[in-house]
Amino acid sequence: MRKAIAELDAEQRSQLLYLADLGTALFSSALVVTILRGMAQLIGLG
Repeated sequence: MRKAIAELDAEQRSQLLYLADLGTALFSSALVVTILRGMAQLIGLG
């Protein structure tokens, strides 16, 4: 994997990092929503 990334140019590398950051943000937001829904159900709001 490192060898493949090393062969990318700077623009491709920045696009790959952008996609990784986007995936992390989507995962984090989905996790927060799930936790909030669970808490709402526990206290009887959901």
